[in-house]
Amino acid sequence: MNEDTKRPTIAAALEHPFDKPGEHSDYAVFPAELEKDPEVFFHGTQQSLLQPIREEGFRMPPPPKARSVSFSRTSGLALGYACDKRSEASPEGVVIAVRFAADNRSERREESFGLHVDRFDPQPEIIGYCIVPAAYDHR
Repeated sequence: MNEDTKRPTIAAALEHPFDKPGEHSDYAVFPAELEKDPEVFFHGTQQSLLQPIREEGFRMPPPPKARSVSFSRTSGLALGYACDKRSEASPEGVVIAVRFAADNRSERREESFGLHVDRFDPQPEIIGYCIVPAAYDHR
């Protein structure tokens, strides 16, 4: 595996404010230009994993879990995962916005919700993130 495959590309990954999304916006947490970009996908997880992902990239979960990482086409779907992944040890969630460039060679499976990535080559570019407060109740 070459260095590009292992290391994530981090642009000026901007923190986007959490503005209590709702049904009126399909629970989107990012600006419309990101939500509508066909190369941009979203990943929701616990906030404590943000820094390791920024430093080392996305990693495949350990067995017996599926050996892929999922990305949704909408941040609203990723928001649900970010909320579900919160725990006592990591009470906040995070939605991470990434860009898969057109020439990205990652092994991925397109699904109706977004992507399953089975192997990264290279890591997608992390272009933004939004911290989901512990007090937010996603319904």
